[in-house]
Amino acid sequence: MFERIQHIGYVTPDLDAAIAWFEKSFGATKAGGGPLGKGYALPSGGRNAYVRFGNAEAELLEPEDKSSIPGDILTMHHVGYVVADIDKSIDELTAKGFKFAADKPNTNVLGHRLLYFDSTTTNGVKMHITQLPDQMDTTGIGSGIDVERIIHAGYRVKNLEQAIKWYIDKFDGFHLGGGPSRTGGRNAFVNFYDVQVELIEPPDTDSMSNDHTMDHVGYVVGDIPTCMGECQSHGVKFVSETPNTNGVGQQVMYLDTATSLGSRMHLTRLPD
Repeated sequence: MFERIQHIGYVTPDLDAAIAWFEKSFGATKAGGGPLGKGYALPSGGRNAYVRFGNAEAELLEPEDKSSIPGDILTMHHVGYVVADIDKSIDELTAKGFKFAADKPNTNVLGHRLLYFDSTTTNGVKMHITQLPDQMDTTGIGSGIDVERIIHAGYRVKNLEQAIKWYIDKFDGFHLGGGPSRTGGRNAFVNFYDVQVELIEPPDTDSMSNDHTMDHVGYVVGDIPTCMGECQSHGVKFVSETPNTNGVGQQVMYLDTATSLGSRMHLTRLPD
């Protein structure tokens, strides 16, 4: 059902600064955007922009009411999953017990038909399904850093076993593997359909207010050192000099959040 991750959505108090960061750091190109009315994604309304780099996309959302935005310029907001037939997918997901935030999909400025899940049925986190148009607007595709695709969104969870089971039961997922995480907790990778999620249980879950919280995004590249050098030439720093290898054989290099507007993201080299 889910063919790939179309984009990660970020909420920001300063849309222009967020666009400028992606343009400078990743060589991204703005592909569209504009004013947004009041709705599920932004209850107060606001404006958005889409930026593309390599084969990846990010949606940046600036709400009219900024009072609830965290202090960072970039805060993860949602994940958009591509489906081949959105109407068929709605029926199949409804049969699995999912609810949606509206009665029917809407069409965004890029011509994508999309519909948000009701987050009460997705562990409190926002995600939407997206059907792409037959004739895609290719503005910005292939520009900047050579990102092949988004490999996964990462979530912090209160109970790792329960989270794994949820993806297996709800999305016909497969537990790929995992182990101790870099931050001292535990993690797991679950593949479902043609996409992946990383689940991270921190050492201390008492301070977590939600069962699931968005944590990071992983961008796939063919060569980490080359992409690191390109990013470093534009002021981006990394947490170490060499990548580490996670529990499923992926080489991972995190950006230093001090140079990524406070948002966690990593470059990823997949195993051969």
